[in-house]
Amino acid sequence: MDRFSGLRNGDADRLTHVNFSFAVVKDGKGSVDHWFNSDVVREFVKNKGHIKAILSVGGWGAGGFSPAVSTPESREIFAQSLVDIINDYGFDGIDMDWEYPCDDVAGIEASPDDKPNFTALIQLLRDKLGKDKIISMAVGGMQRCVDNLEILKLAELMDFINIMTYDMCPWNYVSHHTSLHPSNITRNPNCHTAIGLYEAAGVPRNKLVLGAAFYARVYNDVDGLDAPTTNGPTFAGGGYTNTLKMVEAAGGLKYDEEAEAPYVYNAKERTFFTFDNPRSLKAKVAYAKSTGLAGVMFWEYTADTEDSTLLKALAE
Repeated sequence: MDRFSGLRNGDADRLTHVNFSFAVVKDGKGSVDHWFNSDVVREFVKNKGHIKAILSVGGWGAGGFSPAVSTPESREIFAQSLVDIINDYGFDGIDMDWEYPCDDVAGIEASPDDKPNFTALIQLLRDKLGKDKIISMAVGGMQRCVDNLEILKLAELMDFINIMTYDMCPWNYVSHHTSLHPSNITRNPNCHTAIGLYEAAGVPRNKLVLGAAFYARVYNDVDGLDAPTTNGPTFAGGGYTNTLKMVEAAGGLKYDEEAEAPYVYNAKERTFFTFDNPRSLKAKVAYAKSTGLAGVMFWEYTADTEDSTLLKALAE
């Protein structure tokens, strides 16, 4: 292991920021009471060197945000609890991963008032944390995610915005889940289009971070790319190591040249796997550089191989 707790050898030099996921909202306050490895987090932050250590709050299906931001009084309690955690651990900032304001798609509380209330929370956090601490947020790559945010006000308050350009695979037909460009062989939501939504809304490119995936999604009982389905994709566990096994079992990798997206179809099992690999990750880095984006982020570190195959590809 690296001298940095929890990182594989050499990976500290390949990273600029590490987000610790997740703090949750509990009884109107931020909480990390569920962390079983808080000593490892503290050790990492203590010895982090050049790396910025960020506290991530929320995640898919994590509720409590809407009531916590609903009044000036509740926002004060919520914001101060987050600041207390940041100061206690020595984090360099906070990443808000509310999925999503004004939207109950994940089965959590939501209200139309989330839109201005979220902005008010971020303003309060900025006032409390000052200019030296990082504030970022994770956002979806869909138009409704843009529409449900006061995005211009938030962009002014935040250092950067992480677009979750993964899990974009459709539910009624088979396609890529984290492709870079539109494809001529399938109808695919893609990174370029998602970036364009935020740029069109007025967010400067140098505050936008492109998302990459270290895991695969799988469609079962399907007839290949672009085929109809009623099942939708599921999460493929085992990280990239398991993805490589799926490639071998299917008889090899295929690559959508236009989309910059690798995939596998196992005709015998009728399973379709969609993911990022070193080639597609390098294409994303090149895209981020050529278009002036703030950088590339990924979900998530432990899904890489033991020798950091995917992170090395990004760093190269």
